[in-house]
Amino acid sequence: MDFPTVINRIYLFVSSLNFTGAFGFLALAVLYRHRCFNFPTLLACNTALAVLLNSANHLAIGVYMLIWDRYEYSTVDSLCPLRAYFHHSTIAWIHHSFILLAVDRYCKIRQVALLKSHNSKMCIVICQWIFDFTFDLPALVTGNMPKLATDNICFVVLTRLDFVLYMAAASFLLTDISLSIIYRLLVRHIRDASSKFNSNQQVRMQRDLTVVRRIVLLNSQLFVAGIPVLVLIIITVIRVDLLPYKFMRILLVMSNLPYSPMLVVLLLQTPDLRQSAIECRNNIKFFRPIRVMPVQSISLSATA
Repeated sequence: MDFPTVINRIYLFVSSLNFTGAFGFLALAVLYRHRCFNFPTLLACNTALAVLLNSANHLAIGVYMLIWDRYEYSTVDSLCPLRAYFHHSTIAWIHHSFILLAVDRYCKIRQVALLKSHNSKMCIVICQWIFDFTFDLPALVTGNMPKLATDNICFVVLTRLDFVLYMAAASFLLTDISLSIIYRLLVRHIRDASSKFNSNQQVRMQRDLTVVRRIVLLNSQLFVAGIPVLVLIIITVIRVDLLPYKFMRILLVMSNLPYSPMLVVLLLQTPDLRQSAIECRNNIKFFRPIRVMPVQSISLSATA
């Protein structure tokens, strides 16, 4: 088995693991929907749904790469650019869902009336979905998501610097700047208003600020995982022929690794989901069959 095939199998395994984790995340929320029917849990499920669809798309990409690797001159199917479009859209969906999580905590701490009504809450989520599935449509419509020359995968054309910078700014830079601004505003607000609230209110505000800090750390984790892709883009801009053959799949594996740990952290920092997971674990322990050891009978003999 050659090296690209080994990497491709690892890629399929990581994508399957992410898909299973996201599916379990959503199944837990549906199973305990009477407890998890609130906006913070909905936003966490929004992130999990993005990971689920992203992982399903990666499984399709990995399967097609496994098929194309068998041929010396592989041809691209008609759905290859569509899978590339879905890849970029779901990546943006995952990152932008962090903005909504931080905005929810910001409105809670500052007591902003932006997310008071159910219509405004659903509207902000739907607007995020519309943006994530429309911002990369120009690249798809203009045919700028072709098959890479160095691997059996479709991706945004790396030689068009305008498309690359635009999609990177819309997917990653927008999230980084937004989370930094929200976090700094919250830190300044808590520092200035600490003398105006009692101890219980200060504890709740510090707890919400800790959640925002964890969201920023989760986004930073994804950013660090995407640094190799940034290096690849810089090399492509300088000289295309410097790229090793079938190297893109290694970058895909590295970018998919943080998703499962991210879902675990997201579940633990969402109180209703965490409590549901504990209750589900206790129920599994309760229904686990108990092995009963047979009791040996002891015969007593009378002594004369």
